[in-house]
Amino acid sequence: MNNVWIKTKLENKDKVILKCYTLNITILNSYEKDEELYLKIKQEDLKKINKIYFTKFKIVNYTGEKKILLVLKKYHIFFFALIIGMIIFYLITHIIISVQVVHSNEEIRNLLINALSERGIKKNTWKKNYEQLETIKNSILKQYPNKLEWLEINVEGMNYVVRVEERKIISQEKKNERCHIIAKKDGMIKKIVYSIGQSLVSVNDYVKKGDILISGIIKKDDETKNVMCATGKVYAEVWYEASVTLPKTTINSIPTNKIRYNFRIKNNYFNDFIFKSRLNKYQEEEKKLFGFLNTSFYFVKQIELTEEQITYSNEQLEQMALKQIEEKIKSSVEEGEIISQKILKQSDEQDVMKYQVFVTVLEQIGKTSPFELSND
Repeated sequence: MNNVWIKTKLENKDKVILKCYTLNITILNSYEKDEELYLKIKQEDLKKINKIYFTKFKIVNYTGEKKILLVLKKYHIFFFALIIGMIIFYLITHIIISVQVVHSNEEIRNLLINALSERGIKKNTWKKNYEQLETIKNSILKQYPNKLEWLEINVEGMNYVVRVEERKIISQEKKNERCHIIAKKDGMIKKIVYSIGQSLVSVNDYVKKGDILISGIIKKDDETKNVMCATGKVYAEVWYEASVTLPKTTINSIPTNKIRYNFRIKNNYFNDFIFKSRLNKYQEEEKKLFGFLNTSFYFVKQIELTEEQITYSNEQLEQMALKQIEEKIKSSVEEGEIISQKILKQSDEQDVMKYQVFVTVLEQIGKTSPFELSND
């Protein structure tokens, strides 16, 4: 039902109510505020209210369909932009405009493009769901078992990105290849795992870089019985010293609950043409929707950030130092695990703490080293 709120001076309250009764105007609700009388009446009674000549009325608000129409009229630009945005969003989330096959071999790329096209994976088509893509993927792998090892079809925005691994016959290792397993670092042997060759070291032996750990020459009673390429792994305790410098305080950016959504074309944001950004500092999470004529379109989630200064305790700094050293060692060690860490030295300077740390690592130190037989 369409109703309307009107107001007039409070001093005329009794006369207004009596006159409304006389004119058969239904008062649905009323209240007083700031020396004014507010009345809720039916919209159809607005013509009758004008017959009350001794006071003036002002329309405050509408309810029902009339209010909806007024809101639509007032914010029509916003709603128009919203509808257009929803249509664009629907299209960019349901239509494919390109198919990209990622592989260096042109023959494989062309083979896949044709196979995908036959199965409906091509540009200017509706997106397929996960089950359909899996069925297509398995069908192609089954059709080309000798050419394709692995295949993945991903949906990235308005694009299919297809990654593939070509099946190749791996040639067997040359027979009669000769090699030792030697130490690539100094350390104390803790574990030896080998399947071919003759071990020349034992657990708790200290070895130097370049020492032969597993020999490819099999001997018995100083007589060579066989020559081969030794295989195996040798684990040893290896020792490192590392240093790190940490600030005593830091400024952290913390996400708040305020979020703003946007579209970005190059460095231009869609909403910034219509609304002023309410976020002073924020981080962005973006997803590429599609690319067209060397221009990329992104859907952006902007999360407001607030800054907070944090002062670390000595215990926190020590833990952070050990953690950084651990990450540094792990990044430099191909295969191994940290056994222990010990802070050798720490120095407290004005704004930073410096740490020197001794680290023990159980590390695989063996590597393959070819050799030639001497003529002696």
